[in-house]
Amino acid sequence: MLQFFDVTRDAPWFPQVKALYESAFPANERIPIKHLLDDKIKQEFWAFFDKDDGESGAAENTADENTATPRFCGFSNSISHGDITNIVYFAVVPELRSRGYGSQILQVIREQHPDTRIVVDIEVEEDSKDAEELERRNRRRDFYLRNGFDASPVDYVWQGEHYRLLTAGGTVTDKEFRDFWKEILKDIPGAKYP
Repeated sequence: MLQFFDVTRDAPWFPQVKALYESAFPANERIPIKHLLDDKIKQEFWAFFDKDDGESGAAENTADENTATPRFCGFSNSISHGDITNIVYFAVVPELRSRGYGSQILQVIREQHPDTRIVVDIEVEEDSKDAEELERRNRRRDFYLRNGFDASPVDYVWQGEHYRLLTAGGTVTDKEFRDFWKEILKDIPGAKYP
């Protein structure tokens, strides 16, 4: 059974989340993790655990202290405004990839935001520097497509990396995406938006 909990600096799983964040995303694609914990922006920063009791697909937001320690599977960080939810960061523990955890995590996010358009950004495949990087980018794109996301015409550059949006639950225009980030970051001095 998949469970999820808020990530806070005091959470016992914070070191695992931080280590996965730093290993899963290159330095140019990360912001300081303290900003993911900052309450100036209303965001969801969740750690996901497999309760390992034979059930699958369900998610809870409560801890059960009387059972075996659940296995840390991954995390997500998303921001919602209006009818758009942007999954900003999302990673599964490397040794647990290709076991369905990523799909389950996406399902939880969609269940928590049933009436929103969900967007993710992926690095543009044609910008890859070598065959191995191209293969990773293609796998990432195919994963999202298998999980109900569609290609979008929106591309942007942020911190030197070229991204393309994929959407689920409806299309998001370039203007909507930029307006989303302008609104989210309006009270953050010096913040850069896509």
